[in-house]
Amino acid sequence: MTPTPPQNVTDLARASALSLGHLIGQHVKVARLEIAAEVRVMGRRATVVAVLAGLVAIGYALAIAGLAVAIGGAAELGIPLGVIGLAHVVGAGAGLVFGPLRARPSPLPALPNTAAAIDHALEKVHAR
Repeated sequence: MTPTPPQNVTDLARASALSLGHLIGQHVKVARLEIAAEVRVMGRRATVVAVLAGLVAIGYALAIAGLAVAIGGAAELGIPLGVIGLAHVVGAGAGLVFGPLRARPSPLPALPNTAAAIDHALEKVHAR
């Protein structure tokens, strides 16, 4: 059995470049997954805000219509419209104020898995 000749510098550089390319590709994949997860969470929050804002708008329209009808002389129809409208405005407004608009972003750093993986890779590189 003959010993394998030592690798030359070109082969080592090529292997290092391929490994680095593979490592960067894996980091990009992890970053994509983390960004997709964060976008899903933000999309859910935006959906809740849109629904509650719609309810506030409907409530405002009902309250104004009830006020107009009550001023016009039909208080038996205007007062219930106004009450229902105000209930929508207060309920949905409270939902907006105490719900998704008040929620704080998570204290975790952005892309925690990617940052941890890059730190781990850098530790291995510096250890050599």
